[in-house]
Amino acid sequence: MPLAWVASYPRSGNTWTRILLASYLRDAAVSFKVAELGVLDEAVTDLIDVFEHGRALPLDRPGTLAVKTHFLPGADVHRPYRDAVGKVLYLIRDPRDVLHSAERFLRVGPGHREAFAHHFVAHRGARAWEKVGYGSWPASVLEWTSPDRLHRHFPGAEISVVRYEDLRRDPVAVLREMIVFLGFDDDPDPGRVERAVANSRLDVLRGVEKKDDTRGAPAEPFFGDGLTRRSLAGYGSGVEQAYARLLDGDAEFAGLARDHGYAS
Repeated sequence: MPLAWVASYPRSGNTWTRILLASYLRDAAVSFKVAELGVLDEAVTDLIDVFEHGRALPLDRPGTLAVKTHFLPGADVHRPYRDAVGKVLYLIRDPRDVLHSAERFLRVGPGHREAFAHHFVAHRGARAWEKVGYGSWPASVLEWTSPDRLHRHFPGAEISVVRYEDLRRDPVAVLREMIVFLGFDDDPDPGRVERAVANSRLDVLRGVEKKDDTRGAPAEPFFGDGLTRRSLAGYGSGVEQAYARLLDGDAEFAGLARDHGYAS
């Protein structure tokens, strides 16, 4: 059975991607509770959810198994699957938009927004995520998308990088490419792809989330507006300038940002 990682730095569209894939596989809308987003479809699962339930990945199941992970490739949790991994789908998003999404997801209070933004830029990501093994934004991108680095951990893995911005711009085309790459379908049915996209629009998912009676109140929404290319000016003086200095002074970060269209 082919094993594929659906990898990303947090807040880069990983859960939305899994919902799109699950909707295509089921040819139906995916119902969910926010607390149970790890369990969307047996073919499109979440590594943390699997471990929290005391299980290992079911490598003996037929067909492709696509598994969400935010951990760096070399994390201990990945080692049992070194030789089973055949594909890596890596989702990447503009770090400035990741910052905005992280602020909401981590429930940063209004009085701490500016400090959080400066901290995020200075550390190239959220320190809380780095401490649990997700790395910084550049570390995640570099380790997952550089073939030489990735193949140290998964020697047989084929890599495909998908920009969140491209998925937002043309979800039908990008979903089709992901389905083919992951091996779910060699020739995806166009109508089925379009239905999956319609069933998984972010406004639809926010509507489902609002009806989730298991969420505490008040609770920040898991699914945001999916906005792209947002300014950092709203965080107060100096945050935009700090990002610009990062692009000027950190060659590795600047190279990755430039390569993926996030340097302007």
